[in-house]
Amino acid sequence: MSDKLIESIHYGDRTGLYKVIQTLEKILPEPGVNVTYLCIGSDLSTGDCFGPLTGTLLHRLGVPGVTGTLDQTVHAKNLVEKISQIPPDDYIVAVDATLGRIGDVGRLSFINAPLRPGAAMKKDLPPVGHISVVFNAAPAGFANFLVLGCASLNKVWQGANLLARGIGVVSFRRKKTLTTRTGDGLLS
Repeated sequence: MSDKLIESIHYGDRTGLYKVIQTLEKILPEPGVNVTYLCIGSDLSTGDCFGPLTGTLLHRLGVPGVTGTLDQTVHAKNLVEKISQIPPDDYIVAVDATLGRIGDVGRLSFINAPLRPGAAMKKDLPPVGHISVVFNAAPAGFANFLVLGCASLNKVWQGANLLARGIGVVSFRRKKTLTTRTGDGLLS
C-alpha cells in the first residue's frame, strides 16, 4: 500500500459502512464546495465495472456531481473529454477498480493522491482527482486484463454498494449542514 493511504476497508467488515462514512467526512472539503465523483471503468469487464456500478448507485440515490455510470461510462477513450467537462473548482473524488495483492482483494482504499487510471493495463492516461477511492477487484499478476475480466461480480457489487451507501449518507449530511447554515435552505 501507498504511504498516502488514508484508510483501507474490506467490503465484508461489519463496521465497514461506519468506517467509510467517517473516512469520507474526514477527507472531503467543507460543505459548500462542490464534489464530483468521477467513476471510471467499463461495463464490459466484471472487475472494471466497479466505477460505473458505483456511479449508477450514486445516481439512483440522488447524489449530485456523479460522472460515470453503467449507461455512460468514463473510460480510456473519453477520459480527457470527461475531465474537461468537470467545473474547475470542483473537488474530484476519482473512483476506480484496481489490481493488487491477493490479501487485499475486496478492500476499498482511500488514497490522498490522484488516481492513475489504466496503470494496471500499462495505459498512459492523465492522473485525476484530489483523492482516489479504489477497490481491489482481483490479484495483480500475469494477464491482468483476463484477471480483471474474471473478477467476482459479487465482490465488485458488495464494494460498490458499500461505497455508494457511505457517499449517500455523507452527501445527505453535507446538504443538511449547508441548509442549516443558510437558515432556510436557499443560497443567496
